[in-house]
Order: sequence, then structure tokens, then C-alpha cells
Amino acid sequence: MINSLKMSFKIDITYAINSFIYNIKKFPILKDLFPGDGLYKSAKAKSVIRVLALIVSTIKNLFFKFLYFWIIYMIATVLTPKNITTGILHVYFIFTIIGIFFNNRVLTTSTKKYFSIVLFNMNAKEYMKATLWTELLINLITHSIGLWFLIQSPIIVLYLVFGFLGRVIGERLNVLHYNKYKIALTYNYPLYWTIIILSIIACLLPRIQITITTPIIAILDLIFIPLAIISYIGLMKIDNYKLIYKRLNTKVAAMNSEQARAYSRQAMVDIKDKDKKIDERKLKGKKGYDLFNTIFFERHKEILLRSAKWFATISLLVIVTTAIVIHFSPVLQKNLNDFLLNNIAWFIIVMYFINRGSIITQAMFYNCDHSMLTFNFYRNPKVILNIFKTRVLTVSKVNLIPASVIAIGLPLLLYLSGGTTNIINYIAIPIFIIVLSIFFSIHYLVIYYLFQPYDKNMSMKSITYSIISLATYIVAYSFTDFEMSTISFSIIAIVATILYSIIALIVVYKKAPMTFKIK
Repeated sequence: MINSLKMSFKIDITYAINSFIYNIKKFPILKDLFPGDGLYKSAKAKSVIRVLALIVSTIKNLFFKFLYFWIIYMIATVLTPKNITTGILHVYFIFTIIGIFFNNRVLTTSTKKYFSIVLFNMNAKEYMKATLWTELLINLITHSIGLWFLIQSPIIVLYLVFGFLGRVIGERLNVLHYNKYKIALTYNYPLYWTIIILSIIACLLPRIQITITTPIIAILDLIFIPLAIISYIGLMKIDNYKLIYKRLNTKVAAMNSEQARAYSRQAMVDIKDKDKKIDERKLKGKKGYDLFNTIFFERHKEILLRSAKWFATISLLVIVTTAIVIHFSPVLQKNLNDFLLNNIAWFIIVMYFINRGSIITQAMFYNCDHSMLTFNFYRNPKVILNIFKTRVLTVSKVNLIPASVIAIGLPLLLYLSGGTTNIINYIAIPIFIIVLSIFFSIHYLVIYYLFQPYDKNMSMKSITYSIISLATYIVAYSFTDFEMSTISFSIIAIVATILYSIIALIVVYKKAPMTFKIK
């Protein structure tokens, strides 16, 4: 195992050195300073670059760990400003749960794995064992430092043990999932988004006085010890790691991670042959852009509706579970009632995550626009505006599926948690949720038309689009600090959505003919 680790480390360093030299020689000025293969042959130059590579790699890893714990701290200050320690431990626990499912290392693709196992024919199981323990120990050390920096208490040991054992269990679950479905857990999008949404909800539990306590972690540690042992034994019993690594670490996946992600996006929005057949009755009375949009929607119903229905189901389960829980807890009833009447702004970030605009625009581009944009008429202002308006209706209808469940469920929870003397709140809450759903539906289409981010291979090429998407998240999250009555927020949301819709139509009409094109 030690020899495998040493060899993989040498391969990784050698690749890093040669990549660094290659990138240096791509710059015009530096290319003239280092002509030929002198740098590749210079042992001294490679020694200097090796040290630099190690320093840069260490700084990068420390920076991302610092960012990880800084995010935990910032969330805790919002959730539990009066008891930040409790908030930190609660959020760290939720993040650890997410990591158990989606921060697995055994089946990730990388250039190191491609070279080590595929090209240099290293023992795959020994390689897996060596890298697994390395990852576990590095993760344990960095998390120990991070948690101790935030909380100087021996209690963090229980959480660190939970994280360590959970990672082993998570790796085993990931391998089991891959052997059964031939995809890693990260690419199981229904499961991925289910856990993400449930985790966000779990993060918000301190707002209604529910936190993960130390006794719970202690019990979970005791449960995880035998599960982790069984999981590790299961990982060691698998004999086809060579085949698994060869399937995952193809040349394309290892050498071009952007392209690999593009293939994943294509698979996600690709349509099946059975969906290409459309019931002619649904096209009767349709013409022009309405017919064009109807054909697209009918052929992509499975893609467009699948995740929307999934989120609607999750939302329903959460609402029903909450209704049952508050029935047995008067304290939670009061907290939830106050939350729904004065902190409805939290649902801005919830609706941001539930909205399916991003995946729908990907489907639109991959299965329609990337071909149609080769025709000049498709970029005519009137054509763009007409198609934009019909698509707004389509996307809004899709997003209204989960939004309707939430819009009906929240007034019900308000009533069950003690109700309100102002009956207008029962009307304002569903209007607020529906308006938010429509707002985000329009917003995703606007930034798609104005900053069309994809090239013909579905790779993300627009930095502006990414920045605006990030800014949208930051703005949505910033509203979680707002305390305002539900009625007032509903009025603001309605006015903002109407104004945004009018501005969007004008801007798309004037600017999209110049921006809506293939990169």
C-alpha cells in the first residue's frame, strides 16, 4: 500500500511539473525565454517547480478548507446568533451528511488515476486503499484544526469521529450504487437534489429551536462504528476496481474534466426515442411559435416534468412531516407560526433552489436552440420575443408544480400552528410563493437569452452568466436576514415581478438578437 502511494505521488508530481512547464511555454514572452525542451530536461528547474507545486497545492487545499469552515461559521451566525457554538456543530453535522453521499473520492476521475492505473497498470485495489486512507487522514487533520479553531472544546471529537466513520460508509454506498446503476451517486440527480433540499431544510431547524445535540452524535457514533467496519470490509472484498477505474477514468474524463461535465449535462437533458413521438391531437389548433413550443414541450415532457414532480413530492413529504411534528410540540407550533408570519423571506432561497429554470434552458439549448441558431431568422427580434413569451409560460407551468404544493401547504401549516387573526395572511402566503416561482422562471430565461452560456458541445463558456447566477444566489440568500410581515413582502414581490417582467421583455427584444448566439 505504501509503495502504491509513493508511486501515485511521484506520478502526480511529475504530471504537475510538466503541466506547469507546458503552460509557461504557451505564454508568448516566456516561450521565447525558454526555447526548445530545455525546461523539461533541466533537473534544477524541475526541482524548483516541484517545491512551488507543493506549496501552491498546500495553500489551495488550506484555502478551500478555510472557506468551508468560514461558510459554516457565517451560516451559524445567521441561524443561532445567540449560541453560535450550537449553530456551528449543527451545520457541520448537516454538511457532513452531504459529504457522506457526495464527497466520495474512490470513484472520482482524475489525471492521477488515469496515469497510475490505466497507463502504468498499478494494482487498482492497493491504489484505492492507499488513496482512501490518505484522504481520510488529511480530512481528519484539517477538520480537527478547523473545528478547534471555531470551538475550543473536547466535544468536537464526537463530530470528527462521526465524519471519519461517515466517509467510509459513504465510499461503500457510492461503490454499491455504481455497481448497480453504473453511475456515481453525484450523478444521480433525483437523489442528489433530494438530499440537498432536505439538508437545507435541516439547516434551518435551529430557527424553530431544533438542533443536533451531543447525545444524538454520541449515539450515531456508536451506530456508525460497526457500519463503518462492515463498509470497509465490503470495499476490500471488491475485486473489479481495475475495471471500474478504466470505465470511469477514460482519456477524455481524465484529461478534460470540462468536457466530461459537458457529457454529463448532455445525458441529463437528452431525450429518448419514445418521447420523439407526439400525439397529433395535442397539436390541433396550434400554429406558429405556439406550435413550435408545443412540439418542443411534448418531446421533452419527461425532462421538464421529472425533477419538478420530484420536488413537489419532497415538498409534500416535508409539509406533512412538519404538520405531524408540530401537533405534538406546542413550542414548535408557536415558533413555526411566528416564522410564517414574519420570516416568509426565507422562502426566496427555497424557491431559488426548487426552480427548474437552469435544467430547462439546458434542454432548450441542447435539443433545439443550438441547431436553430444557425438560421438568421431565429435571431430576429420579433421571433425571439414571441418564442421568449411562449417559453415563459411553459417554464412557469413546470415550476408551478412544486410551487403549488408549497403554496397550499404553508397556509395549512399556518392554520395548524395556531393560525392568525388576519385572514389576509392565508391569501398572501400562496400569492407570495406563486409570484416567486414566476419571477425565477422569467429570470432564468432572461439571463439565458442575454448571456447564452453554452457552446455547441454544451460546455459553459460565459463567465458573465456564471457571475449573475452566483449573484442571484447571494441576493436570494441575503433576504434570509429580513424580518417583515408576510403581507408586506407579498406586495413587494408582486410589484417587483411585474416590473421585472416588463423590463425583461424590453431588454430581451432589444439585446437578445446580439447576444443570443452560439459561443
